[in-house]
Parts: sequence; structure tokens; C-alpha cells
Amino acid sequence: MKSILKVVFVIIGTIIGAGFASGQEIWIFFNSYGHLGAFGIILACSISGLLIYKIFKIMQKENLTTYAELLEKISNKKILNQAISIIISLFLIISFYIMIAGMSAYFNQEFGVQNWICSIIMSLLCYFTLKRNMKGIVIVNSILIPCLILFILYLGIKNFNYGINNLYINQPNLPWSWIFSSIIYASYNSIVLIPMLVELKEYINTSNKAKVVAILSTLILSIVGICLIYILFRNPNAYKLELPMVEVVKEFGKIYSYLYGGVVVTAIFTSAISAGYGFLTNQVEKKEFTKGDVEKRKNKYYQRLLLIICLIAPIIANFGFSNLVSKLYPMFGILGLIQIVAILKIKCTKSNC
Repeated sequence: MKSILKVVFVIIGTIIGAGFASGQEIWIFFNSYGHLGAFGIILACSISGLLIYKIFKIMQKENLTTYAELLEKISNKKILNQAISIIISLFLIISFYIMIAGMSAYFNQEFGVQNWICSIIMSLLCYFTLKRNMKGIVIVNSILIPCLILFILYLGIKNFNYGINNLYINQPNLPWSWIFSSIIYASYNSIVLIPMLVELKEYINTSNKAKVVAILSTLILSIVGICLIYILFRNPNAYKLELPMVEVVKEFGKIYSYLYGGVVVTAIFTSAISAGYGFLTNQVEKKEFTKGDVEKRKNKYYQRLLLIICLIAPIIANFGFSNLVSKLYPMFGILGLIQIVAILKIKCTKSNC
């Protein structure tokens, strides 16, 4: 159970990033549909849960160890695999920079701290965490994510009566468009999630463990997402801010605003290191090392690339958090559908997935 919970917390830490915890993603993809948004978040999380189970099953049954091997399993067409790999790499590194921009946006919105100062501090924290590879990520998520989940659930309970009394249904411009929005949301999250699942294979070595991880992840993410949807209903104009949830939570009291700021910072950090690690391992896998101590050379390349992306981060972060989320995530969501469809079509050769 300990290994299962570790994996669940890493998965949740990967998905609940700055966009999710700040309310930007939730507002863009779900709140505009009113009460239907709750069904949307359940659908999106269920798709993610199905992918989690499928990936672990494929990795176990086919004895795959790297993301490159998974891509080969997805398709034997080299051009398609290269296209998917490029999309993954772009999204991971962009997500890494979006998280750093989110951290800067929070401290700028709440305390007036200049963006470049926050982005430098965030870059340094990511650098020292990622130097420890996957062990650092598991440790950070195991400590921070349970606190994040419990606090959001507490706010959801405090908001329960308000949420029940203010249910409403917006009529989407296109029928069932909330379903499409949910699929796009699950799709772009899968881009950063799948490489992370590959790295977590050592913790999940049986089919039952994979099933429990998928179910727990789906339930927790759905409940947390629904809590955020109905809390955001308290202030219909909050979406105009970079971090709408931080503003809405002020209605519960000033202390809650500061506490939720800690939630947002936690979510940003855990998601940033997940995206950064996914990008780094993806690049290391692509590069061929044929001479000398291969593992040593791989680690040296990993460390050098880590330093480069962290040095560039403060520059990219100045483009603005909400602009990056609203423009880039939906685009990558559409591209990510290619990978989701390909994975769900896979039939394991050793036994059924």
C-alpha cells in the first residue's frame, strides 16, 4: 500500500499543477458549463484513470523499461513515433516553464514581488530537486501532495452549502461541447503523465496494484476537481485574474487565502519537477551513448541539460502565466489525442491488457 500511495501522489502531483490549483484550467475547461462541468471533470479524470491502468499493464506484460520502447509499441511507423516524441518533448518543457511562470504570477499578484525574482528562486528549487532524479520527485510528492489534497477537500466541505444552493447549468454554444472540452483536458494532461508513469513502473509490479492506483487517482482527482469548480462559482469575475482561486478563497477569510497560496505553490512545484523530469529523461533516451561508461555519460548529459533549462526558465516565465495556459494547453490537447488513441488501441502480445 505504501508504494501504491507513493505512485498515486506522484500522479496527482503531475496533474495538479499551477493551472489546476490556481483555477485557470478548471475555469477554462469546466466552469463555463456550470453544473455540467462537474460531469466534465469526472469524465476527464476517468479517461486519465483508464490510461494509467493501460500504461502500467502494457509496461508489465511487454516488459518495457523506457518511454522510447513504449513509443515503438504504440506504432512501428518511425515518422509517427518521431512526431509523438517531438510533441511530448515540446509540451513537457513548455509545461515546466508554465509552472515557473505560475509561481511568479502568484507572488506578483499577492505580494507585488517582481516576476524575475520568483522565477530565479523557483528555477533553483527545481534544479536541486531534479538533481536527485526520480527519488527526489517521489519524496517531494509524498510529503506535499497529501497536504494539498486535504486542504482543498476542507475548503470543499466549507463551501458545500453554497455549492448546493448555487447549482446552475449553462447552455453550451454547441451541444455536448463540455464532453469535447473534458477529452482535450485529459489529452494534454496525458502528455506529461505518460512519461512519468513509465518511470514509476518499478513501484507497480502487479495488475492489482495498477488497478488500485488507477481507481484511487481517478477518485481523488475527481473529488478535488469538483471542489474547485463549485468554489470558483462564488466569484464569477475571478477568471480575469492570473490566479482566480487565490482571490475566491479570500471569501473564507484572510488566513485561508495565505494557506491556499501554499497549496498553489506546492502544486506548481510538484508539477514543474514532474514535467522537467519527463523532458530530461526523454532527451537522455533519445541520445545515443556507445563509448565509455554509458550510465555515467547519461547522468552527465542529464545534469548538463538540467542546468541549461533552469537557466533559461526566468526568461520564458516573463511571457505571462494565464496567456501560456489558455493558448498552449488546448493546442497540445488536440495533438495529445493522437497518443491516447494509439495507446488505447494497443493489444498486449503476452496477454490481454
